[in-house]
Amino acid sequence: MKRKLLKLSFILFLCFIIISPSFAQSWFDDGLSPDFHQGRRDLLREKLPENAVAVFFNNPVKNRSNDTDFEYRPNSDFYYLTGFREPNSALIVFKTPQQIDGQEVKEIIFVQKRDPRTEQWEGERLGIEGVKEKLGFNTVYLNSDFLKNPSIDFSGFSQTLSFNLPEMEGGRHNSELKSMLEAFKAVNKSPARPSDQILNQIMNQMRAIKTPEEVAIIKKAVEISGHGHIESFKSIKPGVSERAIQGVHEFVHKAMGAEYVGYGSIAGAGNNSTILHYVYNSVRDLQEGVMLMDIGAEYRGYSGDITRTVPVKGKFSEEEKAIYEIVLNALEESTKASKTGSSFQEIGAISKKIIDKGLADLGIIKSGERHPYFPHGIGHHLGLDVHDRGGYGAFEPGMVFTIEPGIYIPNGADCDPKWWGIGVRIEDNILITENGYENLSEFVPRSISDIEKVMQEEGILQKLMKSME
Repeated sequence: MKRKLLKLSFILFLCFIIISPSFAQSWFDDGLSPDFHQGRRDLLREKLPENAVAVFFNNPVKNRSNDTDFEYRPNSDFYYLTGFREPNSALIVFKTPQQIDGQEVKEIIFVQKRDPRTEQWEGERLGIEGVKEKLGFNTVYLNSDFLKNPSIDFSGFSQTLSFNLPEMEGGRHNSELKSMLEAFKAVNKSPARPSDQILNQIMNQMRAIKTPEEVAIIKKAVEISGHGHIESFKSIKPGVSERAIQGVHEFVHKAMGAEYVGYGSIAGAGNNSTILHYVYNSVRDLQEGVMLMDIGAEYRGYSGDITRTVPVKGKFSEEEKAIYEIVLNALEESTKASKTGSSFQEIGAISKKIIDKGLADLGIIKSGERHPYFPHGIGHHLGLDVHDRGGYGAFEPGMVFTIEPGIYIPNGADCDPKWWGIGVRIEDNILITENGYENLSEFVPRSISDIEKVMQEEGILQKLMKSME
């Protein structure tokens, strides 16, 4: 048994070396720079109404069960503006610099204190000096000083802007955040007033257009996500489970330096491929049908979002091919139309027209008939959130979004049963450039012949199974 475990460990190590071009660096080595976050705060300040102030709170810690919590993830807007990833924190940005403690201050961040005993259990905190050194803030206070020292008179501002205040959970980890929220609500009597949508709209505008620094990180997230898909193709054979394939993706993500998945991993085979947000991934011993994988890595806060659909047996059936080719055609034509000035509505109409005609040609629907087989939009913005901030008007250079047409025909659908249980979605990640677009996930096989070719290779799962024999 010891020999088998050693062999298994060696194979896992080899897989890590093969997949990962380098060991992961810390966030401060290859994440967003302090200058990026300062630039975002400066841009926010430019966009704020005269004599206004904006207040942001970081996410609370979320309980998983009993005395265990989910791994902490900061609020995306808070991280975008600060680079800070610890709970119990708040940010205040002034339109006009304020005199506080004898200094001119344009922004303040409030953080939790250093605590050696807590840090022994939960990890190092930056504290006041760490935030100044690592993140470049000039004015940093402890969260216990929020609205106490320094004293900020919110009644003196034309508008106090905030939105999406955290929904608090109980527990010791959130007590400091709760105290800050209560203090803020006490002085800002109507935090949900309609004018606060101003701040929401400003953040939508800012985050919709990615800077070159953001694009570089998104490309890394998409690269990692894509390699997860390619490695999974090789491991999908009759007899594997949905969860094992999810595990292949997420192993590759970690091996290549990703911190999390960007969203709940979707790995559904057979009729589960027709469930749009299927995340249970609980079916064992797959034997036939297609497997739809909508899985992306989160790297330095930014998410990839790629979908590929492949045959469990390594070869598409004639029915599966027919549906797949319609979706692929819709994806390719919608992608070609992506450029500055076009829109989600425009490229969505292209996909819908192709899918409607394709289904009618196959006799699954009547020409012109409304149907439930393509029930979602064509795509969404992509960034710090998998469904990222941004409007749905004309595309602009720097926007990153998904294009993801699909056809889903569940068991019992009103058509010939030979089509039942076939769900196909193909999703790519697109960057709008000055001269057109760049398909960031194009390297992940999409054509039937390319997918079937890769699937003939031996995958990580099969190597692991051999090692245990």
